[in-house]
Amino acid sequence: MPVNKTIPTDVAVETFLNSVSAERRKEANTIIDLMSKISGTRPVMWGPSIIGFGTKHYKYDTGREGDMPQLAFSPRKASITIYFNEGFSVHSTELKILGKHKHSVSCLYINKLTDINVVILRKMLEQSFIATESLNKPKTVDEYIANIPNASRPKFDELRQLVRDLLPSYSEVLSYGIIGYKIDDKRPRVFISGWKDHVAIYPVPKDDGLKEDLKPYIKGKGTIWFELDKDLPVELIKRTVQALAS
Repeated sequence: MPVNKTIPTDVAVETFLNSVSAERRKEANTIIDLMSKISGTRPVMWGPSIIGFGTKHYKYDTGREGDMPQLAFSPRKASITIYFNEGFSVHSTELKILGKHKHSVSCLYINKLTDINVVILRKMLEQSFIATESLNKPKTVDEYIANIPNASRPKFDELRQLVRDLLPSYSEVLSYGIIGYKIDDKRPRVFISGWKDHVAIYPVPKDDGLKEDLKPYIKGKGTIWFELDKDLPVELIKRTVQALAS
């Protein structure tokens, strides 16, 4: 199945910027500041020359899937390339007043940052970030499951079946962007999710004894996280689900 070959690397952004000209480095730092404030994330190198912010998993009907930055650019020698995953149909008004530039299907090319109106660029980036946030956003349980990364799907299916067997009278719904289980018209009591490197249950039960047993699996304040390369602790999961549903 086709996958995206441009992935995050461990190369420091500063190390990469030291390889470009002083003027490009200055322009890059201006764009980094913009994208950092819009995304609320730190810059990361994607491949050898793309600086990206945030990440979003995608899966197309063609079978192609992968991860991509929500905002990204590359300070190339010939031009600064800024990526707009959604294309430019929603930016037609802004392009008319942006300033000197060229663009292709999803790339904006700028020779110099002084050639364009940075305020307009910021508006475009804000719109792009919102558009990417909603990319493949599921509206139903089936859509959510269809978008789960292939790597975690077997483990997610196992977790989901465990919960469904334990809660046969509960409805399965999409809630807070993940799958929840509720009875009657009450709020969901148990949530599960699947990600590229783990599957999870939410929230952490209030039972102190169970909390202690779950301690190796708890991430953050309320996520029970199971890694893909380890067997699911079935009995512990059963106790957890029963505690949350009681």
